Amino acid sequence: MAEEFRPSLNWRVPPADPNDALFGSLVSTRDIKDGFDFIIAGFPFDGSMLGRKGARDGPAAIRNAASKLKVGTYAARNLRKRIYDLGDFKLPGQNSHLARARIDAFSACMYGDARGYRQARAIALGGDHSITYHLAAPYLRDFSKRLVVVNLDAHLDVRATPAGALPNSGTSFRRLIDHGLKKYVAIGLRDFQTSPTYIDFARRAGAQLVSAAEVFDAGPRAIVRRILRSLRKDALIYLSIDIDVADASVAPGVSAPTPGGLLAHHLFELVRLIAADERTVAFDIVEVAPKLEKDGDRTARLAAGCLAEIVTASPGGKLKL
Repeated sequence: MAEEFRPSLNWRVPPADPNDALFGSLVSTRDIKDGFDFIIAGFPFDGSMLGRKGARDGPAAIRNAASKLKVGTYAARNLRKRIYDLGDFKLPGQNSHLARARIDAFSACMYGDARGYRQARAIALGGDHSITYHLAAPYLRDFSKRLVVVNLDAHLDVRATPAGALPNSGTSFRRLIDHGLKKYVAIGLRDFQTSPTYIDFARRAGAQLVSAAEVFDAGPRAIVRRILRSLRKDALIYLSIDIDVADASVAPGVSAPTPGGLLAHHLFELVRLIAADERTVAFDIVEVAPKLEKDGDRTARLAAGCLAEIVTASPGGKLKL
């Protein structure tokens, strides 16, 4: 499988201060057989983007920002994690049809690595949100009624694919539902960003819909407590993080930045609490488009923070809520 990947950046950024322990020290790019906790893979593809393109540059930007993070936390969470970065999956430019076929073929391999003898969690770095369908599909195929897909997003992404057209970044969760997904949860939804037709479709499909306003009012912990307690004990959770769930002030480098979204601390807490549940087996972080941010790298740094929250969340057991 190594020949399908381009090497990622050098995670081992030398610290300016010799006392600094950087996040990159947790990451290996050498092929190791077992004993790691997470597999990272990048999908530099935005050929299915509905809006402005640029998410193809997301994987590199997220890694670059993450490599500079320090591993110290004040919650004394366990940072003794081993992360294996496969690199970026080689995709055929912006040829959407061929790219989807290749992602389909690869996702089954990544799924097998993550859930097989290695027993690692998979983290995909996007890329546009169309990759989520392909990456979650193997879990849906094998676990059917047990799978729960949680989407942190400003939008529902349950658009129907027009006849004769290819699926796009707004269709992933409609496709999963049409293929048998029984439990879809969307958190951080923004008013005035989704048409009533799609809201009605999601509700008829039994989706749990949580607006950004509800997160503000109740707080992330109460929202996650309610959702996790509603799931069956043997559920498997796939967490998809669309960075446009965050407010435009903290995530301007996305296809459709809009006001009224989550602030960084809301997003980090949601990710941390869901990732800490042992039933959460795979993740993606998508829609980071660094070239669409005119000044700085706030969006990539926010996504890197989400990656760090996933890696440092309490392992081996459900978080007590």
